[in-house]
Amino acid sequence: MKNFQQHIQKLIRSIPVQIGLLALFFCVYHLFLKYIMRETGLDLGAVGYNRHVVPLYAQPSFDLNFWILPALVVCTGFLYLCYRYLLSDISDRRLIGIAIVCFIAINISVAQIDGYREIGAEGEKERILTLLEPYTRTSLEYYGDVPRVDEFGIRRFLRDYSKPELFDILSGHTRTHPPGGVLFLWHVSGLFGYNLISASLVTIFFTALTVIPIYRLAEMFYGQKVARYALLLFLVTPNFVMFTGTSMDGPFSVFPILSVYLFYIARKRETIPDQKWYEFRPYSLLTGLSLALGMFMTYSTVVVGVFLCVIALLERQRVVQYLKVLLFAGSGFIGFYLVLFVLTGFRPVEALWAAIKKDEMGMGTGYESIDRYFHLSFANLFAFLIGIGFPITAVWLRELVSTIRNWRQRTLSSEENIGETRIPWIFRYKNADTFVIGFLITLLFFTFSTLFTMEVERIWIFMVPFLVIPVAKHLTERPISDFYWVIGILVAQLIIGEVLLYTYW
Repeated sequence: MKNFQQHIQKLIRSIPVQIGLLALFFCVYHLFLKYIMRETGLDLGAVGYNRHVVPLYAQPSFDLNFWILPALVVCTGFLYLCYRYLLSDISDRRLIGIAIVCFIAINISVAQIDGYREIGAEGEKERILTLLEPYTRTSLEYYGDVPRVDEFGIRRFLRDYSKPELFDILSGHTRTHPPGGVLFLWHVSGLFGYNLISASLVTIFFTALTVIPIYRLAEMFYGQKVARYALLLFLVTPNFVMFTGTSMDGPFSVFPILSVYLFYIARKRETIPDQKWYEFRPYSLLTGLSLALGMFMTYSTVVVGVFLCVIALLERQRVVQYLKVLLFAGSGFIGFYLVLFVLTGFRPVEALWAAIKKDEMGMGTGYESIDRYFHLSFANLFAFLIGIGFPITAVWLRELVSTIRNWRQRTLSSEENIGETRIPWIFRYKNADTFVIGFLITLLFFTFSTLFTMEVERIWIFMVPFLVIPVAKHLTERPISDFYWVIGILVAQLIIGEVLLYTYW
């Protein structure tokens, strides 16, 4: 009997079983939330129980045809490449080059699983590749506003962006975001022509640049092996793949992810205790500029800004050095918008306020009632964790528990006592893995902030590195079979999700 119990406990602790249990939990939550929405009329903004697979902003849609074959070939080939080559001792440059090619191939092939969509009015319908279909919704997407920039000119477009005479004629998503997305596609159309193919392909190619900071960031934290694991997991993370090829959230993610990488370079090189406050900090300044560019494309970049502040607070022994880094980063951020205002008259605060009011008109504030507040908050969290993949979520939770346990078990050194006052355990150790704890705090803050009203499985894709890097670290400490289980199930969830769900993007 004792051996049987030990066998059961060992089985439950195995990663594949925990992935299955987590998937079962999310299925039960889906049914529970659907029941609550149907019986009580709970409003979750854009997500409706009668048409969506709550909490995801996706409709059930069974699309299985021969277009699945390219995706199967590409994804199977990628897994084989991992097994035979990518986990071996190859140079960083070659690995990153191969990863970029794999990123592009996986994104295009998975986006095309649905084949074609019919668009247009009855009697005038035309078939179009699903890779291009989202950009055809010109009344909703940034792509539809590219001609406005030509019509008004770039200076007037930015100057009058939040004024009713221009703001009210922009597409739906442009009015809830900064103008960066439109200007990105405007520059693309200037280089390659105003057409759906160039807009979609450049979206994917530009987003492929994220593999570089993700790999370098993981390498900086934990070394080459973890970086390799993190990069390969990132390439098949479901929400990043499903939304990169068909929405602007892919390009939106580049600068927030780059900002995190630049911050940690600044942390490494520009937090010397005896460095004067006025000494130049180039990486800190670049962090601020990158954050400003990210905020110019999506207001969600604020998540990264808060994360950087949380890190500074957690590593309290170096808080003065961090404040200097953040001061220079803030100077770069403010300087970007100051120059933009001088050159074009763009007013970021007015644009933000106009976007908030437009979003609240359609989605509400999120705090209309206690009931809606908590349901909306948990639905945001679970939608993001489902989108990022059951395997990544399961292993991230394991690593999170391990990190917190190890952190709390450390003894408080005598110099960290201030009289009779004991420093809370979460602020004690500068050498602990604050990357994991800092992201947890940031994630929970924004989960319960009411700043986001669903669709976060798409909007939050720039958060993927915060999970895949700790997951990669955990898997390098486990048998190699666990890595193959995780990446194999990720691929399965990715393809099955694309077959069974219509995600609008």
